[in-house]
Amino acid sequence: MHQVQADDLEGVSKTLLIPLHYRVLESRSGSSSFKDELGERFHDAIACDWGEFDADPAQGLKAAGITGVMNRRFAIFDEQVGNFLERAPDGCVVNLGAGLDTRFHRLDNGRVDWIELDLPGVIAFRRKLGEPVCARHRLVAASVLDDGWAAEIQRQAHGQILFVAEGLFMYFTEEEHRKLFTCLADHFPGQEMLFHTIAPSLFQAFVQYRLSFASRLSLNAEMQWGLDDSRQVSALDPRVAFVREFPLLDGSDQLPEPIRLALSPAMARQAMKIVQVRFRA
Repeated sequence: MHQVQADDLEGVSKTLLIPLHYRVLESRSGSSSFKDELGERFHDAIACDWGEFDADPAQGLKAAGITGVMNRRFAIFDEQVGNFLERAPDGCVVNLGAGLDTRFHRLDNGRVDWIELDLPGVIAFRRKLGEPVCARHRLVAASVLDDGWAAEIQRQAHGQILFVAEGLFMYFTEEEHRKLFTCLADHFPGQEMLFHTIAPSLFQAFVQYRLSFASRLSLNAEMQWGLDDSRQVSALDPRVAFVREFPLLDGSDQLPEPIRLALSPAMARQAMKIVQVRFRA
């Protein structure tokens, strides 16, 4: 079977392989009901040393720990997107920085419109993998920071819209976030978004682990923004209203030892989370 070369991806785009790898590990583990058949096909079709993505024991991050965090992240997004589809079966999901996400194929109710938006190079890479085609599922090649895509979706989408940003925002600057959140508030009043964030107070603590991980993967992806307190999101634009959050860590035992020793249980719960917001009219 001809394989697509992972080296076709550069810089931050290469991080899209990380969630794919952990989804497939869970899908093939047989230890849960989670199944991602298309993800497994993508995984097999990519020429990559997948062992690079395993946890680094020298850094104190147990494989079970990072796998647990990733699986919880997938499960929460799946559950909350599923809840949205129950409320709005004819709605639209817009996946920002979609990478190789396969959630549409796992949750499709036969009615939802779904847009996967990512950089042109990522979309071109994804198209090489032979993804099943559906008229309600569109791949849009654009930077999330471009100006044109939001207006285009506003013209085309009808009814309720849910924006999803699963592993994207930590790589943008605060100013880039302000621009994006203002754009979403301008174009989509009354709509909601789910996004993953990491507390910036932990960025320095993660530096040594991330330097090792980034070196092994040849990544150029630096964390630049996050939320210690999820309600701080309104500082980006007062029309962005915090709704609720979903912690990804029950405690600090899943973290590298230097970070674990520096955190209280309460701080650990704020370290990584999924945040839900609504754009006020």
